[in-house]
Amino acid sequence: MTNPSLFLSYSHDSAAHKAWVRKLAEDLRAQGVDATLDQWDLRAGADLVAFMEAGIRKAERVLMVCSSNYVRKAEQRKGGAGYEGMIVTSHVARSTDTVKFIPLVRDNPSEPLLPDFLGPRLWLDFRDDLLYAERLEDLLRELHGLPRFRKPPLGRPAFLSNSAEPVAQPAAAAIPLQRFTINTTTALLQQEAGSWREQRISLQLEGHRQQLAEGVALTLVQIPAGTFLMGSPKGEPERSVDEGPQHQVTLGSFLMAQTPITQAQWRAVAAWQPQEGERWGRQLQPAPSRFQGEQVRLLEGESNTDQRPVERVSWFDAIEFCSRLSQRTGRTYSLPSEAQWEYACRAGSITSFYCGETISPELANYNGNHSYANGTRGTYRVQTIEVARFPANAWGLHDMHGNVWEWCEDHWHGSYKGAPADGSAWLNPKAEEHKSRLLRGGSWSLHPGSCRSAYRYHFRPVYVCHYVGLRV
Repeated sequence: MTNPSLFLSYSHDSAAHKAWVRKLAEDLRAQGVDATLDQWDLRAGADLVAFMEAGIRKAERVLMVCSSNYVRKAEQRKGGAGYEGMIVTSHVARSTDTVKFIPLVRDNPSEPLLPDFLGPRLWLDFRDDLLYAERLEDLLRELHGLPRFRKPPLGRPAFLSNSAEPVAQPAAAAIPLQRFTINTTTALLQQEAGSWREQRISLQLEGHRQQLAEGVALTLVQIPAGTFLMGSPKGEPERSVDEGPQHQVTLGSFLMAQTPITQAQWRAVAAWQPQEGERWGRQLQPAPSRFQGEQVRLLEGESNTDQRPVERVSWFDAIEFCSRLSQRTGRTYSLPSEAQWEYACRAGSITSFYCGETISPELANYNGNHSYANGTRGTYRVQTIEVARFPANAWGLHDMHGNVWEWCEDHWHGSYKGAPADGSAWLNPKAEEHKSRLLRGGSWSLHPGSCRSAYRYHFRPVYVCHYVGLRV
């Protein structure tokens, strides 16, 4: 699927308004929209009118951020908004039924909400920042050509049917994404008097629940837009050379699964049967995990392994899982890029782990017979454990260190020289199908140094093992 192109038209009302438009553009690019914005694409000394004309002509859609000032300038033909108004008027006059132009009402409190030349167009209401995520989803679905609700096919009255001609069944509606409040905790490790003290901090955040089957749901949390330093500094203990050079990456906001995909979640999606308009690419084994069934050693409080992470899934299996989720829900699910994964794992931290300079077996599932940077030793569980048993990081994500490796979308590169700075997956278009893909997070079987935020590894995409899973 190609990325839709979008040109953003707006007026420079204030620094805050420019920042809001830039954040919107960042969020759109993070969700696969090739957004063009003057703050990125217009160079000093460039011809302003030529830039506007080219942007409006070449883009598939034009988003017009209609603030009060924008409407006034466009109507009075003043400034950039005025130039764009004349250009758009010409386009609209040539094609009165065009849907190329999308009005977005930002801070306009009263009539007129739109410039006259846009006419009676359906507009998007972005005036309430509390509804930003919901309105952004509406915009993304429009740009990606995915209606908010699926239009059912025409049926046929039952009294006209006969036994030899089945009545057409309507297509299933997209599965809604429900919002709810998550109450959890995070943890910090601080050194005092030669020993490590654990501090627990309560978190309350907004979650998004995607129902997969009866009693089985996928929880996602919002990862904020921002900039971070990817990779590890040269002085970090057990650092590998492939973790450098450190480089700055700027990302838009995105949703990420709160935990690795569990055995129950995997089983639910693997059991889906394709509906009208859906196409499965490969078979998914419903129960691939080693740590399940009668032979596994259950932990205290466990009656089954449904909430343990699924493992023994290849990169190709993980991609198929995301494809099925996308088709069934009408939203775009994928594996995280490596940059998205590390940014989300760090959650604003710059230390070896989200919790500090070291980690303990009381905060993650790894080989507790070993310690990191004069940290403590402890239990080695020799298997996976249920997800979310330990505290989350500061953004509400559990099990980013240990338990199972998590596939990323990127091809493997031996260093970060030439890596993207926008958080996108680093792919080699000419790579053969078997070229290695990225893994992050470490696993239950590894030393803690291999579970650090910056640690990276790779396997061939066909590889399956009982310490490799995924997160979406």
